[in-house]
Amino acid sequence: MKLKKEDKMYQVYIDKPSYFEPDMAGEFKDLEDAEKFAEQQKAEDSEVSYTIEETNGCVNSYGEQITTVVKRG
Repeated sequence: MKLKKEDKMYQVYIDKPSYFEPDMAGEFKDLEDAEKFAEQQKAEDSEVSYTIEETNGCVNSYGEQITTVVKRG
């Protein structure tokens, strides 16, 4: 499914001190759902930190998805 430019997705990345790099834990159409999920993960484990990134599906010349960090916690 190709996203329209005005469509946005929110990706939640979870990180712990024991992780080599953050893991994508979920992808949401609504920012509130992404925030709720991230806060729930943090409540379950105090070592967890999270990053929520916004994307519209566009990629740069290297094929990497273009994202903007919306929130960290």
